[in-house]
Amino acid sequence: MPQQGTIYRVLVASPSDCIKERILVPDVIHAWNAAHSLPLGVILEPVLWETHARPELGDRPQAIINKQLVENCDILVGTFWTRLGTSTGKAESGTAEEIEEFRSNGKPVLLYFSSAPVVPEGLDAVQYQALTEYRKKLGDQGLHFRYDSLDQLRQLLQGHLAGIMAASHQRSAALPASTQEADREDRSDFIHQYRAQFETFVRRFEAEWVSERDSSPHNIDVGKDILASALEQLLSFRSQVVSGMKDVTTLVDEAARELRGLQRHQLFIDGGKSFRDFWGMGDAVLEKLKSVPNQINKE
Repeated sequence: MPQQGTIYRVLVASPSDCIKERILVPDVIHAWNAAHSLPLGVILEPVLWETHARPELGDRPQAIINKQLVENCDILVGTFWTRLGTSTGKAESGTAEEIEEFRSNGKPVLLYFSSAPVVPEGLDAVQYQALTEYRKKLGDQGLHFRYDSLDQLRQLLQGHLAGIMAASHQRSAALPASTQEADREDRSDFIHQYRAQFETFVRRFEAEWVSERDSSPHNIDVGKDILASALEQLLSFRSQVVSGMKDVTTLVDEAARELRGLQRHQLFIDGGKSFRDFWGMGDAVLEKLKSVPNQINKE
């Protein structure tokens, strides 16, 4: 059944070294749409120069991008790692000019700086110094966040996008009764599907985990692989949580943190204690995840 909605265009801005981030940011946006577009009647469209710009002559390249893309976008998500980018003649770089265009028009800007390790031989010292100075300048003019992994960036962006949309798209409390009822039905259908998918995920995770745990392995490498796969799926579920599911969010976030901790678990010569601790802590996370569907039932 066709449905009317509101489109927010999200500009993905970054220098050339943030290749993985330019894949991740649209992925997070698409996950938000999967969870929220139907019940809220809102769609976020990721906008990248690679996919949305078209050939045009008659002005600076960045000025053309500004006219074609920047002026027509509502939110900017910017990421930096080791480079600031090339001067446009008007700003330190194309990304910096896009950020300034948004700021001058009062549009939301979400900025993230990577702390991920870099190979010294591949580092452009001039670019890195320029980026450092730019980051310090922005520090006096607003708030930005650091991330040390793509998983952390994903989590940060999920939360910040949710906050931006809550502030930008407040639904009227005086909607017609028929519309309110339709919204309740849409939410009920989504929660039912979410619960069923989560239960399937937990059953699969439990089957793989218990099978490996009870096979008496000599190391925990396979167990860590199982946990890594579970964490990836769990983060996908986390990105689909809708407003009002506070207790579900708390349980999922706790489980995700514990799964990350188990990824760093080490074995010691301690009579098998560290080995047993690994599987015991994994069992505890599994039990926590098994409680999530019951919490969803309360929503």
